Amino acid sequence: MSAASRPDVERFDVAVVGGGPAGIAAALAASAAGARTLLCERDAKLGGNATQALVHTICGLYLPDVEYEQLAHPGLPSRLALALQRADGAGQPEVAGRVRYLPIRPPVLADLAAAACAKADGLEVRMDTALCGAELASRALEASRLRLRSAEGETQVEAGAVIDTSGESAAGSLGGAETEIAAGAKLQRPSYIFRLEGVEGQAFAGFERMRLTAAVAHEARGGGLPPECESLVVRGDGRPGSLYATLTVPPLAGREYAPLDRDYLEALRVHAHHLAVAVVDYLRANRPGFAGAQVAEWPTRVGVRESRRIAGEFVLTREDVIGGLRDPDEVAISTWPIELWEDHRRPRYEYPESPCSIPLGALVSRTHPMLGMAGRCMSSTHEALGALRVIGTALATGEAIGIAAAFACDAKTRLAAVPAKKVRRRIAAQAESDPFP
Repeated sequence: MSAASRPDVERFDVAVVGGGPAGIAAALAASAAGARTLLCERDAKLGGNATQALVHTICGLYLPDVEYEQLAHPGLPSRLALALQRADGAGQPEVAGRVRYLPIRPPVLADLAAAACAKADGLEVRMDTALCGAELASRALEASRLRLRSAEGETQVEAGAVIDTSGESAAGSLGGAETEIAAGAKLQRPSYIFRLEGVEGQAFAGFERMRLTAAVAHEARGGGLPPECESLVVRGDGRPGSLYATLTVPPLAGREYAPLDRDYLEALRVHAHHLAVAVVDYLRANRPGFAGAQVAEWPTRVGVRESRRIAGEFVLTREDVIGGLRDPDEVAISTWPIELWEDHRRPRYEYPESPCSIPLGALVSRTHPMLGMAGRCMSSTHEALGALRVIGTALATGEAIGIAAAFACDAKTRLAAVPAKKVRRRIAAQAESDPFP
């Protein structure tokens, strides 16, 4: 009996590992293109960092250096942005220097994603399901096998194509694909985000927001707060008296930052929580309008900005991003500047000359022809990832590789052999359809 016909092995055309923005986009795009698709997510909610770490802005959605907001991606990223605004889950785009971002409410994103996946034909979603093993195909006509673990036990899945959107290249690493990760001293520092309610008046509006940030930094440098609290950013979420506060946190004292170590990340979350409590206590005692403020939401984890990447057939570099690379195999574009939080106190920015092409080869493993990737797993250098990791670009790359995977399975060919122009045409053709309620 062949493996595909055994009752204990389930068969899909495309298996997507990771239910963050890139994974949601990949699964919706692959299923819409006719592939029987599985999306597995280790947590209880879809949305990745947006829902688990309360990342409340979508960067990379809009073209830079324009007088009014212009959506950069014709497909699913734009449809999600509009759906969030319809559902009162997003405000109006806000300007930050030469770029714009969309402020969102993470719970609304999670609900929209769940509803879209539930109504998608040919898509099965498994929550609270972790990847625990992978045998990745080394040739185009072979199937990859994944082992999945949930509360019900272990299951085995075969798929013609696997898309890794885990944020840490979990499928690629377990399956023996070539991966890369920057040294711990260079890795971008993670965020810790919480939401406050009950802030009165204009305590964080306009210039008051900058004064508040400066006051917290001054207190941290002077010893009134732990020095790790020096970088605080606050943003309103559109509701009276409600704001998101973001701390960027350094590594644990005496230990190198280790984003692949779950125990380390949990210890860092606990430490960051104590830092946040200290900041809230300071605000209540010292800042006008904060005396009655209460924490309304805590994150379930720190927001990892950078981890392990899969080495692709094409590696995007800093020079590609800054120079505005244009490539005939483009399937998505990057519009965000290089934003590197190598120091928890402040980021380092480099602005591109123009949007940068993301070729299909940057979304396909160089060692395993039926392994695709998107989001933070995509093929790039450490510096380039500073631009490519943002949610808007993750959505665009997820959609592109999801479509490519469906086409590859249908044609029984390797992912990199799918014509980029065919992927672009499919994205354009789906621009009018809307998977979101």
